[in-house]
Amino acid sequence: MTWPVPSDVTEIDNPEMAQRRWAQDARYQLRVLTEAVAQLRGSLETPATPATQREPLAAAVTDACAVLTQWLQSTRAPRGLRKAEGELGATAGVYRNAAVAFGSLNDADPNQFEARYQAYSKLLQQGDHHIEIFFDLLRKKVGF
Repeated sequence: MTWPVPSDVTEIDNPEMAQRRWAQDARYQLRVLTEAVAQLRGSLETPATPATQREPLAAAVTDACAVLTQWLQSTRAPRGLRKAEGELGATAGVYRNAAVAFGSLNDADPNQFEARYQAYSKLLQQGDHHIEIFFDLLRKKVGF
């Protein structure tokens, strides 16, 4: 009688394959988030984005962050990519905070609006920085 071989065996035997597979999946998950963030980022050019448009934009980013976070919790990065995994988690957290700051513009009185808008802008930059580090780590470990 032969027993089924778990698919993990090849990944254990071939850590480079496991890294490449995880990196590809991570890039896909990140692409979904960055597409949502791109829509939110468009508001930087138009600070007077109507309040009715802010909530759906913020919700799309928050949802994408939740999906990425859930994926990270269910899919542990292989050895050698744990720092990249941490950068993805940080990216999701920072972009989620940016979405919250963006959504809070609806509640800002005129004296708070500029400060909240600047915080939102800085959070987007911080998220971008985490993505740069993530891709640098992938290039070093996986080659892409």
